[in-house]
Amino acid sequence: MRTAALFLSVLLASAACSTGGPVLTHQNIDPLYGAGQFAYAGAGRDLRVDVVGDPFDGDPEAFGRIVTDAMQGKHFGPATNFTTTPGADARSAYRVVMLFDPPLSLNPALLCSDPPSALPVQGGQNRVSVFAAFCRGGKSLTSVKGGIASASGPEDPEFRELVGRITHALFPPDRRADPKDRCPPLKVC
Repeated sequence: MRTAALFLSVLLASAACSTGGPVLTHQNIDPLYGAGQFAYAGAGRDLRVDVVGDPFDGDPEAFGRIVTDAMQGKHFGPATNFTTTPGADARSAYRVVMLFDPPLSLNPALLCSDPPSALPVQGGQNRVSVFAAFCRGGKSLTSVKGGIASASGPEDPEFRELVGRITHALFPPDRRADPKDRCPPLKVC
């Protein structure tokens, strides 16, 4: 049964790649990150999202709303309102940066720099790509890269799926407390 499940998951992953479905290519989790920080930053409140770049060259405010709408409920942890226009209850030290069409060599530490509008955007790509970070102050706690081969626009289901997968990967559960996940250095577990 496990072999059949493994085969099915590999088959589905291959199908997603062959149809140009969303693919995550990078995830970085700072050792200081814990799911409790995300809960502190966003539980039952607004969490600021800076949306930089637009692969579809539309209205920036409308694109920001579409991106944050696609983020809602796609994360591990408490209910959070991702928004480009946070209210007074938002914790100002925390935010998410979603950079569309990033340069290939961009350092994740730069994603959390201010102002986000100064981040470099590399247009003219053949695919829709995004580099995102969960930031505390000027430090990246988590970062994720991903992309899709193409999308007809920001309402395209594959684009929305990409944003959802990026969001999910930005806020992983805190597995360090789970004894099953402890593995001594240099040992295969």
